[in-house]
Amino acid sequence: MKEEYDDSQPLVLLLGTLDSEGIRSTLKATGRQYKIKRLDSSPNNWDSIVSLFQRFKIQCAVVKLTGYVYENLVSPQYEDVRDALFEHLGQVPHAIFVHEEVLSGYSDETIIEDEESDDTYEDYFRSTLHQPDDEVRNAVNDLLLKFKLNVLPYKKNAELTVMASSFITGTEEGLLFRIYVPAGRLWAGETDRLVQLFRDYLTNVAHILVRLDQHRTAQGIVYEFFHVNELSEQSVTDESLAIQFREFSQLLDLSVSDPVQAEAILKSKLINPREVIPILTRYAKEAKRLQVDLKHEREQKILAIQQRLESELVDTLPTDVAWETIAVLVNSAVPPLTGVGSALSSDQRPLLAAASGGSITVNLKPQIVQAVNSVVAQEIEGDVHLTELDQKLLQLIREHAIDREAELTSAVHELADTSAPKNDRLLAKQRLKAFLYQVGSKASEVGVGLLQSYLENRFGLS
Repeated sequence: MKEEYDDSQPLVLLLGTLDSEGIRSTLKATGRQYKIKRLDSSPNNWDSIVSLFQRFKIQCAVVKLTGYVYENLVSPQYEDVRDALFEHLGQVPHAIFVHEEVLSGYSDETIIEDEESDDTYEDYFRSTLHQPDDEVRNAVNDLLLKFKLNVLPYKKNAELTVMASSFITGTEEGLLFRIYVPAGRLWAGETDRLVQLFRDYLTNVAHILVRLDQHRTAQGIVYEFFHVNELSEQSVTDESLAIQFREFSQLLDLSVSDPVQAEAILKSKLINPREVIPILTRYAKEAKRLQVDLKHEREQKILAIQQRLESELVDTLPTDVAWETIAVLVNSAVPPLTGVGSALSSDQRPLLAAASGGSITVNLKPQIVQAVNSVVAQEIEGDVHLTELDQKLLQLIREHAIDREAELTSAVHELADTSAPKNDRLLAKQRLKAFLYQVGSKASEVGVGLLQSYLENRFGLS
C-alpha cells in the first residue's frame, strides 16, 4: 500500500538504517509525519531524497552513516547528489550519527557487546562496523566538516536512539540554542541578565519569536531558546543564532561607546523608526550597568584571590618575589573583560610554569603556579569543579572552535555536573568527542585518545 503524505505539513526525514522502535515511538508521540529512506542505495534513490527537500518543509533530518555509506559518499557517481544532499541538510535542523569506529578508524572489540542493541549481531556487524579505508574515511570526514554538518559519534545503538529521540523532541519544540552555566560561577548573575536581554533583542529587533526556558540542577542552570513560530518562512539555525548574538553584543557595546553607530545599526533593522531611540536608550542603560557590574565582580574576585594567596603562600613564597608579581599573575589568569559578551566566556586561562604551548608562561616554582591556578579556579568556577584535563579541553575549544565556543564550553561544564540529567550529559559528552575527532592531530600535544577516554570516565561518574 502506497504511503500518503500531506505536502502542506512538515516532514521528518530518517536517512539510513534508523528504523528503531525508540525513534518511531518519539515520532508517533509528536504526531509528525516522517519518512525513512536508505542510504545504502542507488544514486537515483538519493535523488528522490533531495526531491523531498523541495516538496516538503523539512522539520528535521536524522541521518546514520555506516562504513558502506562512507564509500558511497566518495564514489564519483554519487558526487553531485551528495553535494546537493549535504547542502540541503545544512539548511535544516539535522543530526548525523556515525559509529565511533567508522569516524575514527579505531577498532574497539568490546563495542560489539551491546546488550541493548535492536539489531542482531550479524546485522550490527554488517551495517555498523564495516570499516572504510583511511583515504575514504578522511575524505568523508573532511566533507562533513566542509559543509559544517552536525556530526555526533556513538558507540551503542542505545546511545544513538537516546540522542536521536532527544534531538527530534528538541526540534519539535523549536529548540534553537541551549547553554549551561554553573551556579556561583564568575559573572553568573550578569549572564542571566545578558540572556534575558538577548531574548528581548531577538523578539523586538531581529523579529525572531522565541521562548526562553530555564532548568536548574543542583550545580547549575540551563538556558534554552525555543522558536515559537514554526511556520515562519524565516530559517533559524544554530549558526544564524550565533551571528545574531555577535550582532547583539556589538550593539550593546556600541550603545555605550559609539551611540551614533549603534543608532545606524538599529535603523538598518526592520523596526519602526520611532522605536529606534527608545530601544537604543534602554540598551545603553542596560549595557552601562552590565559593564560596571562585570568590572566590579572581576575586581572583587581578583582581590579575594590575592588575599587567599597571601595567606596560603606567606611561608612558601621566595623573598625575592614581590606580591606585585603575584597580582599580575592573578590578573592574567582571571578572564579578561572585553565587552558585555565576556559574561559567557568566564573560564580560567591557567598559568604554565614553563613554555609548553600555553597562553601564559611564568618563571616561578611549579608549586606556586599550581597554587595560583587552584585558588583562581575555586573562586571563579562556581559549583562545578573542572579538572586539569577539562582545562586542556577548554583551551582546545578556544583555539579551534571559535564559532562554537559557547556551545562546547557549556558542554564541558554540563558533563562535569553529575546532578544534570544523564541524557543531557550524554549529549554533552558526544558533542565534545565529535569536536575532538575534528581537531585530530592539532591536539597532539594534549592527546586526543587521552581526552576521549577522559570524557568516557567523566560521564561514568554520574
